[in-house]
Amino acid sequence: MAAEPPPIEADRLPAAPPPPPVPTAPRAWLVIGPIIVQSSATLFVSLAMLVLGLAAGFLLRPFVPLGGTPLAVATTASDSASSGLVGSAEQTQAAADGAALMTALVQGTRHFIGSADAPVTIIEFADFQCPYCGRFALDTYPQIDQAYIASGQVRVGYQHFAFLGEESFWAAEASECAGDQDAFWPYHDYLFAHQSGENQGAFTKANLKTFAANLGLDTAAFNSCLENGVYRALVSGQTQAAQQLGVRSTPTFVVNGRPILGAQPYDVFAQYIGEALGN
Repeated sequence: MAAEPPPIEADRLPAAPPPPPVPTAPRAWLVIGPIIVQSSATLFVSLAMLVLGLAAGFLLRPFVPLGGTPLAVATTASDSASSGLVGSAEQTQAAADGAALMTALVQGTRHFIGSADAPVTIIEFADFQCPYCGRFALDTYPQIDQAYIASGQVRVGYQHFAFLGEESFWAAEASECAGDQDAFWPYHDYLFAHQSGENQGAFTKANLKTFAANLGLDTAAFNSCLENGVYRALVSGQTQAAQQLGVRSTPTFVVNGRPILGAQPYDVFAQYIGEALGN
């Protein structure tokens, strides 16, 4: 269902033409939307893993695609090493690149829930109209919260990947307007609890304003924010940056630099979290 992601290429500074021979200039930093990460060649390895696939079994689970053929699953550095695909040096470098990628993602994430000192961070890329994102929010997330977030071991961040239509953009903008009143997460939960098909009118601007009123927000400020498109550019920028990183379906997660695709069950997240915690 999801389109094969185009390869992500890091630009190189051109070498001066001979004669005389001049050494090629160092690789340029890779710039992805608002994200800047050093070491273009090695970062390519970690980004390629994001778009190549997580594990063959994940392909059997449902997720909302961008369209086209199914997205292959990314392997992790440890998975590749166990298969003999990369050596220890490559594995170490891939881990370092994963950490660099995670740092950049955290810097670009506006909304977190959980302790800032948590040793494990999960970044979610999601669309408020995505039914499998709703499944994660309503079924899997509460289990993660009870087992790990409440105890300070995990924090979760949310980034917009609004690709399912105009109502996705309106809902994402509305969540940010709610965030102006410190109500991003209550509004986030309310949206996922009130899904009703894609672009079928569940998330019209009128309904989004009603949701804000139901949550007790300052409706004058909220309505002005939504009507004036205050966060349109932010939502568009996060969506485009996610696409450039190789995100092609929702929900997509990155757990301390390791990607997970789709509405995976709690046990999958528990395994990744446990490994990140060194259990």
